Amino acid sequence: MEKFVVFDFDGTLTQKGQNAWQSIWQSAGYSIGEGSEYRRLFSEYINGNYSYKEWNDRTCEYLRKGNLSSIKVYTIGALMPSMKGIKNTLKTLRENGYKLIIVSGSIKQVIKSCLKDNMNYFSAVYANDFLFDSNGILEKINPTRFDFDGKKRFIELLITSGVNAKNITFVGNSYNDEKVGETGVKTICINPETENHTNKEIWTNVVRGESISKILPFIIEKNNKIENKIELNY
Repeated sequence: MEKFVVFDFDGTLTQKGQNAWQSIWQSAGYSIGEGSEYRRLFSEYINGNYSYKEWNDRTCEYLRKGNLSSIKVYTIGALMPSMKGIKNTLKTLRENGYKLIIVSGSIKQVIKSCLKDNMNYFSAVYANDFLFDSNGILEKINPTRFDFDGKKRFIELLITSGVNAKNITFVGNSYNDEKVGETGVKTICINPETENHTNKEIWTNVVRGESISKILPFIIEKNNKIENKIELNY
């Protein structure tokens, strides 16, 4: 019997604050405030003017003009603070038989640089992938298929592959995670950035705090002896 916990990244596995995309735009020399190209492109994507790929392609054009380098990208990840208690939480989930996956609209290179050795607990990472030219400057973005509605599709793929929906938990925090609520799996909203966090049709549970270990009692069965090893670092 396979069991999965699927995680978002920004604001879920990391502490609340500026997300990876915002830091990347700033690192390339752009503003992220009102009227910025960052906000305009995102708004036009949300309004249906661009496909997800077109949004990434246009973003790449701006970031390349700003000479965004691989060094800058990896540095952004290295400086992002992960949630407190992350190592113990991931270890506990694995010891209880859960496979862990990251499904995020963030960037693979940032995720790996941020999580470091904690990446070893994950079976897979699905996120946008940056490709760099021979000079180390961003050349192309390979967009993920699993952001916004795509997160819902990913969960549906797990279910159609034979995984019982009752054995899947999704942990996220924002509006681009909300479509997962339509799949019938357990959903946990951690440190919500969405106004819909009280909607039980979208989020099964809501947790707040500096430590990600707060999610464990909502995932691990109460009769599991290993649960006694959980350290709730509030």
